[in-house]
Amino acid sequence: MNLKKVFFSFLVVLLFAGCAKKAIMGDSDAFEEEAIQPNVVEALEEPLETKKALADGTVIASIFFDFDKFEIRSDMQSEIDKSVDIAKENDEMKILIEGNTDEFGSDEYNFALGNKRALAVKTALITRGVDKKKMQIVSFGKTKPLCTEKTNECYQKNRRGDIRLLLNK
Repeated sequence: MNLKKVFFSFLVVLLFAGCAKKAIMGDSDAFEEEAIQPNVVEALEEPLETKKALADGTVIASIFFDFDKFEIRSDMQSEIDKSVDIAKENDEMKILIEGNTDEFGSDEYNFALGNKRALAVKTALITRGVDKKKMQIVSFGKTKPLCTEKTNECYQKNRRGDIRLLLNK
């Protein structure tokens, strides 16, 4: 009980001593009182920019391929670079690369070609610094076309590798 009184008295003295005003010596050796200013950080008037989270399953780029090819075309390099930047900005998300083909060829052939396209995109991302552990590939072959018209332009849209961001679950 006596220890509690001593401790309580110490806290009361500490409270009053901590709230006292400072005395500052001036040139005339007189004491001037100055109130202690609290350490307050002013809030920024402009809010900091926050990164907009991408939705689960967002396709950040489509890399298009020539007929029956899986080499990344030179005109697709900027799309690869753009997707690298987006992937690095969203480092908490996984990457799924989906290989797709047009309707020509057997199912087996197109699944193999879609796999090679997805692997080519994955390799391009890895060489630009994206962590390979974050990436998976899948081939859909000709089963997920973007376009179903019987035109060359439509077939070209289906010869692609989609780079999709997924939540890390």
